[in-house]
Amino acid sequence: IISELQPDLLRTIERRMKADPYHIDTGFTIIPKTSEGKGLNFLDRSGEEYLNQLKEEVAQKNIKLDKPIAFLLNPPYKNTDENQKVREKVDAHYEIHPSIMELTGEDAGKERYLAFLGQILNICKAQVNDYHKLHPVVMIFTPTSWLLPRPTYVPFRKIWDEHFEYTNGFIINAKEFFSVDGKWPLAFTLWQYRGEPIEGSENHINALDLTTLTKQDLQVNWNFEDKKLDQQIEIITGQFKNVLLDNTRGYIKNSTGQSMYDFKRDPTKEELQSDKLYGGLPLKDERRKNKKTYGVADSSLIGFMDDCTPCRVKQDSQNRLSNLPNRVWLYLDNRMLQVNLLKSFGGPTDKYSYCAYDLESAKCLVGWFALGKSLVGQYPIWANMFDVWKPNISKKKEALWYAHCFAFVLAENRCVVTKFEKDNPVKGAPEIFVDNPLCPTNPESFWSTTLQPYIAEAGKINSAGLLVKEITELYKHWNKNHSKGQQLKNVGLQDEPYFKYFDYADFLTPHSGLIQIKKYAELQGDSDLLQRFTRITALTKEVREALYEMLVTDFKYFD
Repeated sequence: IISELQPDLLRTIERRMKADPYHIDTGFTIIPKTSEGKGLNFLDRSGEEYLNQLKEEVAQKNIKLDKPIAFLLNPPYKNTDENQKVREKVDAHYEIHPSIMELTGEDAGKERYLAFLGQILNICKAQVNDYHKLHPVVMIFTPTSWLLPRPTYVPFRKIWDEHFEYTNGFIINAKEFFSVDGKWPLAFTLWQYRGEPIEGSENHINALDLTTLTKQDLQVNWNFEDKKLDQQIEIITGQFKNVLLDNTRGYIKNSTGQSMYDFKRDPTKEELQSDKLYGGLPLKDERRKNKKTYGVADSSLIGFMDDCTPCRVKQDSQNRLSNLPNRVWLYLDNRMLQVNLLKSFGGPTDKYSYCAYDLESAKCLVGWFALGKSLVGQYPIWANMFDVWKPNISKKKEALWYAHCFAFVLAENRCVVTKFEKDNPVKGAPEIFVDNPLCPTNPESFWSTTLQPYIAEAGKINSAGLLVKEITELYKHWNKNHSKGQQLKNVGLQDEPYFKYFDYADFLTPHSGLIQIKKYAELQGDSDLLQRFTRITALTKEVREALYEMLVTDFKYFD
């Protein structure tokens, strides 16, 4: 039984099967008949209607659908909001039947493969209503996100689990075996219909992790007899382990104790109707023309865009913003897939922003930042769809772990020293000076008052201690040989985002950010400073490797 939208493909399938000796001997049925010149859509009718059409077709061969239906499928993975024109070309721009959307919900129903699962459930219900003792089977390729499940899919999984029992499955690297974009985990899972639904039933998906398997690994003689073939496959798959695809690991963001802050917003109705300027970006910033706006125009507090452009922002409900260098802000996306985007700033970012303002919040947030950055390009493919979870840090390694996390953020931050000029973007807006909270030679910085005292002992004789020492020495050298306790003006940084939108001269101070000093060194060709940055880069790599080693070997993060 084959369901396909396009009659041309049905004809291709029929010709293929007519040329296959096995199918000639055993017989086959294509539904709908190719002679009718029309396809059969799986999703635009109710499950009862679809099942009735199958019944009518096979009845012509004197066959009843009194055996459990086996669904074997590789449904589309694209969201229905994507590629509208592509769907129209292949007749895939139809409406999904309301009975399916009732199961999946509006948001989850946009995922085409979930709509297929919803329809399968409806068809199983209809068949078991006729034959109460049947247990239909589902064998399906899907992304792993609904198996965890991600929050959007929780309501559907609750319904699905009440009706289906998970039997077995494996996951592979989608790109290795399918023509898809990107490298992500694709699951093949087997399910059996329960018959009577079991309220509150919950499946935990334990699947064989074959994500490192390649096409070349499966170059075996598939014509061997079953017993010999089984032995060969066991040799190939025996080296792999099962992984648990569920959310029992938890979410690291739940341990932060604070809400996410952002200052990207929609303009208010009053702002749109008024001639007055609104939003906190500098007057010359082209992003003022965007549909979205950022911050507020006359605030005395500063946040940062992703490129380090300062923006006036309002105080948040948790009172976390300050103009003093006594806290550090981190851009923390909770998705494992996005760990490469994590960043650290001297103020809040336009989204995904959290504030480390004391030792405990720094352990959590800087720890999350360093954990994520250490995993870039190194986490197993099966974790792709997960949210980052909190590691089980042993007491024995706790001080060492945080020493490396803190050293890492000292080296890998985007803090800058700048100022937002007065009367910009509106008259009366105050001038604001922004200092660097991660400067080791500033006794009032967050580093000096909070982070450095904690790691003073733990970070003495390892890569973390060496990295901190190298950065501290760079700042001492910078002050002694360049800034000399003063502010340097017209240093060549006038085109950098943290200066370019203002009319005052660009400048550097003894406490300027590492990214500012490095840019200055590159522009000046200062070999001494550049050599110091080369040593910092090498030590930062060592710290990242040490973080990964502790995470995977000592804390068993992926076990």
